[in-house]
Amino acid sequence: MSKPQIEAFPTREALYDAAAATIVQALTTAVAAHGVTGFAATGGTTPAPVYDRLAQATAPWDKVMVTLTDERWVPPTDPGSNEGLVRRHLLTGEAARAGFSPLYFEGLGHEEAALKAQAGIAAAAPFGVVLLGVGADGHFASLFPGSPALAQGLDPASERLVLAVPPGDPAPDMARISLTFNALTNTALIVLLITGQAKRALLDGEVDPALPIAAILNQDRAKVRILWAE
Repeated sequence: MSKPQIEAFPTREALYDAAAATIVQALTTAVAAHGVTGFAATGGTTPAPVYDRLAQATAPWDKVMVTLTDERWVPPTDPGSNEGLVRRHLLTGEAARAGFSPLYFEGLGHEEAALKAQAGIAAAAPFGVVLLGVGADGHFASLFPGSPALAQGLDPASERLVLAVPPGDPAPDMARISLTFNALTNTALIVLLITGQAKRALLDGEVDPALPIAAILNQDRAKVRILWAE
């Protein structure tokens, strides 16, 4: 499969509109084909406006199971929680009819929670669409360069769908839970949502194969679209 080209939009508002429309179309198509589908949503500040649009969009939300590409090891009430972000911005309005499969479980240890989360991820897959961001260091989800969890996380033959990712130097700064490459590529479509020149430069042309994101760009399991605006 050839490396996807970057689709550039004139403004961030146009980017958010396009990303929301792309996700709705992918979910609608998947539900029509399979009756139900999953949506793996990413964290961070960039996707929040996309989730605001999705929350008001007409889609078969009652047939969609939302989950996360990764999560900080914090409860949903913590400001850094991706679950909290998704509950505030996506699972409201029309999209409140969707189900939700968490990665964080109160009262469980880090590895215990990762193992428990696997059942929900397996039930939501195959995903209709996965939304990913990309870090300046080339990480996606919580699969960081230099992490002791990286090799297992990127292993296409791994049976694990969810991993407990320990804190590392320089990243991540705290314990996290992450879906694996195997889980994230079990989808009809991966949307990479990026902003700014630095991230465009990271993904433009030949991508360093040592960067984790290269695994997503060079695989042939799922279609990838890169949506960008300054």
